Amino acid sequence: VMAWLAPFLVGRIKIAALANPPALVELFAETIVEELDFRLEAANMLDIASILADLKQDGYVIPRPHPELVTRRIIVMERLEGFKFDDVAGMKDAGIDTEAVIRTGMVAFMEGALLYGVFHGDLHGGNLFVMRDGRTALLDFGIVGRLSGNRRMAFLRLMLSATTNDVKGQITALRDLGALPMDTDIGAVIKDLRLDQPTIDPTTLSGEELVKEVQRIVKAMLAYGARMPKELMLYVKNMVFLDGAIARLAPDLDLLGEIAQISMLFAQRHGERLGRELGIDHTQVEINLDSVKAGLGVGNDVNHMTYRDLQKRRELIQKRMRDHVGR
Repeated sequence: VMAWLAPFLVGRIKIAALANPPALVELFAETIVEELDFRLEAANMLDIASILADLKQDGYVIPRPHPELVTRRIIVMERLEGFKFDDVAGMKDAGIDTEAVIRTGMVAFMEGALLYGVFHGDLHGGNLFVMRDGRTALLDFGIVGRLSGNRRMAFLRLMLSATTNDVKGQITALRDLGALPMDTDIGAVIKDLRLDQPTIDPTTLSGEELVKEVQRIVKAMLAYGARMPKELMLYVKNMVFLDGAIARLAPDLDLLGEIAQISMLFAQRHGERLGRELGIDHTQVEINLDSVKAGLGVGNDVNHMTYRDLQKRRELIQKRMRDHVGR
């Protein structure tokens, strides 16, 4: 029923095209099939564990499945214990650095996606907990995101472009990921979305101006045939979880500082490999977070922003828009 209905949503509700209902249904069907066979889940666990071992990433623990006790309908694995992911008080009482938990999660998640094109596809509070030694136990591998071939390379270019302020590179990478038709005029997109203009701080706009700006952007994206690529749906879903996790575990984390540190860490650990894959001289890459700042709605002169700061800005923007719409 969902597969039959999805294409009609795009025609009936224009904005639904951005969410790409047909691809969402396809992804749902694929993940349901995987979650109905525990042998596939066990294989996913071993894949992720192998990747973490290759990366020497010991901040995560994957429970070991017992092969002789895994069937299509049953899975038996190593028993692990720890704090619920939202038990911040318990973690702090145990001396666990909750900011380090978030930092390890971001690095491991990005390493798996960028270097191997594989990542846990269903992060939420019930699928992980923090052990008493500070390591994070990751559970439930029924859904695993996979980026292969050209898609992984496009995703890699997207992340590189975002941290080097290459706007054209970002839009091109999004096109190559399937977010835009392949014949899209990249320059026209940049101009129509005003990505070549100075950032406007949304907190300086009225509710009416904010609503009009959102409408303008959505209209422009629909005109270009923009849609959410299937391969990025699980990634974006995980980013939503990460947003909430930072709010609970590390509200005073400097987001810009962390992004800069993670970018430098990638350059140090994996720069040579990534440069070889992308065909660039990794020693000439310079980190520039102006695009990231623009995405947060702040100017290039802002060099520090905690999650708490970001949330205050979000709440102000949302209130102004609600007040305007509710008139």
